[in-house]
Amino acid sequence: ICSYLTEDEQRTSMASQKSLQQLTAEKEQALADLNSVERSLSDLFRRYENLKGVLEGFKKNEEALKKCAQDYLARVRQEEQRYQALKIHAEEKLDKFKLTLSQSKQWDLGVKGAYCGKSCFETEAGLPHLESTTLKTNNQEIEELTKICDELIAKMGKA
Repeated sequence: ICSYLTEDEQRTSMASQKSLQQLTAEKEQALADLNSVERSLSDLFRRYENLKGVLEGFKKNEEALKKCAQDYLARVRQEEQRYQALKIHAEEKLDKFKLTLSQSKQWDLGVKGAYCGKSCFETEAGLPHLESTTLKTNNQEIEELTKICDELIAKMGKA
C-alpha cells in the first residue's frame, strides 16, 4: 500500500510538474505574444501619429491652395472687369474718331467742291488777265529776291 501510495504520489507529482511546465511554457508563450502585440501596437501608434502629422500638413496645404485659388479667381475677375472697361473706352474712342473722320471728309469734300467751282469760274473768267498779271508778279518777285540775295552777300562779305 505504501508503495502504491508512493507511486501514486510520484505520478501525481510528475503530472503536476508536467502540468506546471506546460503552464509555464504557455505563460512564456503568452508573454512573448503579448510583447509582440505591444511592439506591433507601438509601431502602429507611431505610424498613426506620423500619418496624423502628414494629414495635418495636407490639410494646411489644401487650405493654402484654396486661398491661392480664390485670390487668383478674384484677380482674374478684376482683370476681366478692367479689360471690359478698357474695351468699352477703346470702342468709344474709335467711334468718336470714325465720326470725326467722316465729318472731316464731308467738310473737306464740301470745301474742295466749293473751291473747285469757284476756282474754275475764276480761271475761266480771268485767264487772259491772269497770265499777264502772273508774269508781272513773277518778274517783280524775282527782282526783289535778287536784291535780297545781293544784300545778304554784301553783309556776308563784310562779316
